[in-house]
Amino acid sequence: MKKTLYLGLTTTTLAVLGMLSSSRATTTAPAMESASDTASTVVATKVGERQSTAPTTTRAIAGLYRHQQQGREAITVYLRGIPVLTFLGQRAATPEGVKVAAGMPEQTTLSEAAQQATLFTARLNQLHEQGFDANLVRVRWDAQQQHYRIYANQEPLLTLNHQVMLPKGSPRNDENALRIANLIRRQLGNAPALTRVEGSPNTVVAMGPIRMQLTGLASWYGPGFHGARTANGERFDQDALTAAHRTLPFGTRVRVTNLQNGRSVVVRINDRGPFTGGREIDLSRGAAAAIGLIGAGVGPVRIDVLD
Repeated sequence: MKKTLYLGLTTTTLAVLGMLSSSRATTTAPAMESASDTASTVVATKVGERQSTAPTTTRAIAGLYRHQQQGREAITVYLRGIPVLTFLGQRAATPEGVKVAAGMPEQTTLSEAAQQATLFTARLNQLHEQGFDANLVRVRWDAQQQHYRIYANQEPLLTLNHQVMLPKGSPRNDENALRIANLIRRQLGNAPALTRVEGSPNTVVAMGPIRMQLTGLASWYGPGFHGARTANGERFDQDALTAAHRTLPFGTRVRVTNLQNGRSVVVRINDRGPFTGGREIDLSRGAAAAIGLIGAGVGPVRIDVLD
């Protein structure tokens, strides 16, 4: 997007441009750079019959972590400590005569990916400071530009393309767009997960031939397990379209249809379960919401094994 979307961010953005530095990817939690260490607001307080102002501080909730991914520059945006998305730059190269610090080449100017990540992070912190209603974060398919876009109310917040991805993303762009939007909604204001992308050409997915068909009861799991390791080693994301099954191979995609309302969702098997007798599949909270199973908790489904 070429038009200016981040009015009022000049000071914050310039501050971040000076802060973004190199760091080596490790297996421990990365040290992040915030788009604003603190954001100050002014609150009126009564003193006798007079009004005075007292500053309060709002901690920034979004930060940046710079690393390499498959030989390319990568800037991952964290929101309340959770990786939300990664901006990919060009293939990393060490300029001749420039020392490498902490495994990354030092740069005097920011790349396009770093600039985009910085502006996006600054905007998230600004929305947090303003008390923005996370329920107004939406995701929509732009048929004219052939891109998915995430909006803060009516304002475009992020355009998803080949340079923007989940840290561990699905190859299907509509799933990526939905997961990123739901991560932002939850971390920004604990808003409930969206179940579809507005105008998405993949809302109804025509899949390949069905290898096997099962019927049984489906249940769902979510908040108590969010962030825990699944059986295949991933971090469980309650808003992702995944499921647990006792025997299907990890990575298998299955279409689950709620037999009480006809609604379907395609999920990826990444966990084992359910271990309660009589249940065939355990859906993530996001998948259960997509087929209207949240309220009932358990319901009859048809399971089409796709690959």
